[in-house]
Amino acid sequence: MEQLIKEKLETLKELESLGKDSNYIKELSELAQLQLTAENYSESEKNYLICLKHFEKQKDRIGISAVFGVLGTLFFKKELFDKAIDYYKRAYDIYKELNQAQEQITCLIGIGNSFIKQNKLDDACETLLDCAAICSDSNDIYNLLDCLGNLIFIHENQEKWDVVFELYLKSLEAFKELRDNQGIIVTSFNLGIIQKKNQRYNEALDYFKIGTNLAIDSNYAELIIKGLGYIGETQFYLGKARDAKDQFIKALKLANKIQAKNAIIQLRILLKSLGLNDEEIESELSEE
Repeated sequence: MEQLIKEKLETLKELESLGKDSNYIKELSELAQLQLTAENYSESEKNYLICLKHFEKQKDRIGISAVFGVLGTLFFKKELFDKAIDYYKRAYDIYKELNQAQEQITCLIGIGNSFIKQNKLDDACETLLDCAAICSDSNDIYNLLDCLGNLIFIHENQEKWDVVFELYLKSLEAFKELRDNQGIIVTSFNLGIIQKKNQRYNEALDYFKIGTNLAIDSNYAELIIKGLGYIGETQFYLGKARDAKDQFIKALKLANKIQAKNAIIQLRILLKSLGLNDEEIESELSEE
């Protein structure tokens, strides 16, 4: 990185003699980006402000909004969140006027994340809901999932489990659209966990089975173990101790096979809580 910055500074020296035209500003902007990446924030800010003056003279609104956006990122990295929000909002206003949806999304995510850092969760929620709406309209599934993830984080903190459940349902649909099996599995497990928390054990079991079956089809060993554990725990709450034991033994066999030490310990504890001793566990494991 240092070498790249050094080379860029040399190029700028050569261009400066020809005047600070658009080529010079392009190189200066690239230098500022390198400095931002290298966490040399003061130099990066100084150079971005020079670029901003140039774009303002040229009345280049795309250039102005781009600098505003990157300054938002710079101040976010410096943990100066009020300044970050101010610059992201300035960029967003221009992008909204120019109908640039993708750039609006980027700014709103930046604003939302800044509010979260300040623990202004209601403001963050409002911003991220606006962002999610634009993502849906633009069919931008990846950024939609980013917004939903942050909204889930907010509402989990506030223990609004009904809202969290609905957000996970939306996330599940997004993962299905992307055909992201791992996302579908983990989200199905999360939906099951919420239903288990609400003592809706049959519904929880359905979600755990959906996730586990897909994990088996996808050959995700660690997720299979986790899913079998969830199924076993839920069956225990439903009064099906024998079925729970069978699920834990299946999970333990797989955990032994892939040497998942933490899972082995946890599953043995669960089996012992069902009344099995070490000898009985080994006997169960030896059965085909």
